[in-house]
Amino acid sequence: MKSLKFHLLLALGLVCLIYPASSTTSAYPTCNGSIADCNEENEQSMESEISRRFLAQQKTISYRVLNRNQPVCSGGAAGESYSKNGGCLPPPSNPPTRGCPKYYRCRSGS
Repeated sequence: MKSLKFHLLLALGLVCLIYPASSTTSAYPTCNGSIADCNEENEQSMESEISRRFLAQQKTISYRVLNRNQPVCSGGAAGESYSKNGGCLPPPSNPPTRGCPKYYRCRSGS
């Protein structure tokens, strides 16, 4: 029985010597520098991704934009503000008169 325990301990010791628990080349290397030093590869790929997106954008101007003294929105003459005809402005979200339902029994009777 003692020799069996000795052989098992000897085998376990040899296994520990052959395969150390802490390896110098791990899957997740530690970095004690700055974030830029640790993620240098990822940083370069991010720059190229941003550059690719900028190059993929279309930078075109329609011919209607180049016409002088014509408002972009419907209505309005040359030189007038867009708010006169209401062509560019959305409808008011909170109109001043909402009316009065009958179940409120308003004085105005609307």
